[in-house]
Amino acid sequence: MKAVFAFFQHRYGWPLPFSTNPDSLIQDLLSTGVEQAFALAYTHKPGLSRQLNSWLAAFCLKNSRLKPFGAIHPLDPDFNEVIIECLDLYNFPGMKLHCLVQQCRPDDAKLDYVYEAVSERSKGIIIHASNFPLPYKDYLGVEGISKVLKRHPGLNLIIPHLGLHDLRKYSFLFDQYDGLMLDTSFVFQNQDFIPPLGEIKELMLAYPDRFIYGSDYPFILEPPQNGITRILELDLPDENYEKLFYKNAASYYCRITGSR
Repeated sequence: MKAVFAFFQHRYGWPLPFSTNPDSLIQDLLSTGVEQAFALAYTHKPGLSRQLNSWLAAFCLKNSRLKPFGAIHPLDPDFNEVIIECLDLYNFPGMKLHCLVQQCRPDDAKLDYVYEAVSERSKGIIIHASNFPLPYKDYLGVEGISKVLKRHPGLNLIIPHLGLHDLRKYSFLFDQYDGLMLDTSFVFQNQDFIPPLGEIKELMLAYPDRFIYGSDYPFILEPPQNGITRILELDLPDENYEKLFYKNAASYYCRITGSR
């Protein structure tokens, strides 16, 4: 946590206000009324994934409201072992990739083994491939994800940050790939950024089952409640909010775990 906080603070000057202590973070999260949440882990350099996933498995065993998505780095020397431990030994519901921090394209052929392993087990994957909040044309953007889905059309895939600034292009992919979803993380959590509210509302109304609420806590600049307030200002129907805030996440979790 300290290393990732330092990455964003030193590289981009983000004054992240929250604790780096995981026990404090989970207590703060639960105090806001959260019943369950996905816990996403990723490594900023190779060789750390197995240690981090071992810790995450133990942490989520103590905090059963958290549903872990394990870490893997494209350059991990023990790449195959990371996948097997994560998906089979620990039985995590999914895995997480961060293409900006890990400086990789989502359609890198090396990652096909990850996608195959996840698809074979009907599990999930979350890939930061958005050109938001920080663009990087060499690694990010919808084009790489489109290539991934063409090769692995059954992938249960979540793209964070509403896939900005490619939201409209992602919506076109909804009609082709049933397992594709977008989350709202960070988009509504920065008062200095004005999202494309009209486009977001239009697509949430057109595809109510494809959007999941995400805060990006604790890698945000203000409390999650502020972002929720801004989402409510979209003035969506109650049914849409029920799906956005919990039903879609619950449905996704059931799909990737085989539970009900």
